[in-house]
Amino acid sequence: MSKFILFSIFLFFSCLLAEGQKRGLNYQASLESYFSKENTLAFWQRSNRYGVVPDGNNGLLQAGLYSGFAHQHAIDFSYGISAAGFLSKQSNKIILDQAYVSAKWKNIRLDLGLIHQDMEYGGISSSNGNIIYSNNSRTLPGINLRTDFIRIPFNGNFLYFKFNLAEYRMIDNRFAENTRLHNKSLFINLKPTKKIDIIIGLEHWAQWAGKSPVYGKQPHSFRDYVRIFAAQSGGEGATLSDSINALGNHLGREYIRLNYYDENYTVSFYHDIPFEDGSGMRLANIPDGIYGIYYGSQKQNRWISDVIYEFIYTKSQSGRHHDRPATPEEKEHQDPHSPTYGKVILGGNDNYFNNGEYRSGWTYYGRTIGSPFLTPVAPNKEGITLGIYNNRVLAHYLGLKGYIAHKLPYKLRLSYSLNYGKYSAPLADTPRQFSFGLETGILNKPKAPCHIHVGIYGDFGKLLKNNLGISLQITRNGLLK
Repeated sequence: MSKFILFSIFLFFSCLLAEGQKRGLNYQASLESYFSKENTLAFWQRSNRYGVVPDGNNGLLQAGLYSGFAHQHAIDFSYGISAAGFLSKQSNKIILDQAYVSAKWKNIRLDLGLIHQDMEYGGISSSNGNIIYSNNSRTLPGINLRTDFIRIPFNGNFLYFKFNLAEYRMIDNRFAENTRLHNKSLFINLKPTKKIDIIIGLEHWAQWAGKSPVYGKQPHSFRDYVRIFAAQSGGEGATLSDSINALGNHLGREYIRLNYYDENYTVSFYHDIPFEDGSGMRLANIPDGIYGIYYGSQKQNRWISDVIYEFIYTKSQSGRHHDRPATPEEKEHQDPHSPTYGKVILGGNDNYFNNGEYRSGWTYYGRTIGSPFLTPVAPNKEGITLGIYNNRVLAHYLGLKGYIAHKLPYKLRLSYSLNYGKYSAPLADTPRQFSFGLETGILNKPKAPCHIHVGIYGDFGKLLKNNLGISLQITRNGLLK
């Protein structure tokens, strides 16, 4: 466990001692079991659970303490800690899921430690509305300065913006040890009417520093951080690829969302566009991305209170080829001393979530950090995941949420995908995959001593083993006074 996490736990208990007598703490504890016909769990049995559910039959205990913002002072605080312990055939382990302290002043917030990201689209999106950073993998330790939307002066109530700046550590067992992770974003919100807003944004991530078994220690000075921040090419100590292109592994998303607000419901249309390099940022990878439509009712006890449809497409990747041989005429106009002499850079084969220097790619503790439809390589004998083997995907996803007979809550997830592998390693016969997950509460009365939820899940197709699974969850939560 890193010193950073230990420091976060120390801060949490410091806040607990300082504030514990002033306000109550919320607690939550759950005892869960996951069983399936095969050695691995079904797709929706293990996906989008913050990476704490092991991929095999298991018993899981989760517990946490939380205190939200009290809204009593100009500078407000919240904090929380949660852990999960599981018993499975593969291993037995205790996982620190969250340990954070947050400070908020007006619209500005600082998060320190391990903290879940905010839930989007009623919790039924296939990737929490973010193709790059979903809730599919373990929580990253770090520090994140972020804002709510802030009104830009002198324009009425038409124009708002928000941003974040974050630094994380990747502390799992990976190809390049102790990889650092830089993140920033900027979103603009236009409000032409009270019922409509349009959000456009850009989010940037970069893996950098760390120690590679092939390339040794990677550049990690403050000057190198400036290069990472600005996506500049590497300097002294950088690999040839990082010297030609940009230092580190850069990726992100371009985002557009249209919201319509009614008194009784909200409707959202959104498009999330991934990029791995300059060609993606120039939209040469069109039509790649997630296209989604979401409906959310203000009345949560309806048969269907929330519904979302998402179309996921990642086949283009700016074309099949990154470069091609230059013609004799083209070579005459090239610099013979250039590393790209004799080539014409086309910018294709973006190879989403993979990288040559950071070969564990966009994975964390063996799970894809972004959309779970992009499939990671199974860990090797050393427990290291070496990237993504299936990143050219066409998928349809439907999520539903509501109350059966207006009393019992449920969530239904349905997905169907065509899986093409990678340009460099296509999958034979383009395996098709259908997966489902249905979860419902069978004891959900507010005054009951605990809540009981059950689930049934299935996989049918050629990408994953045909599988059926079930889950049982007994949860108790409340307020410690």
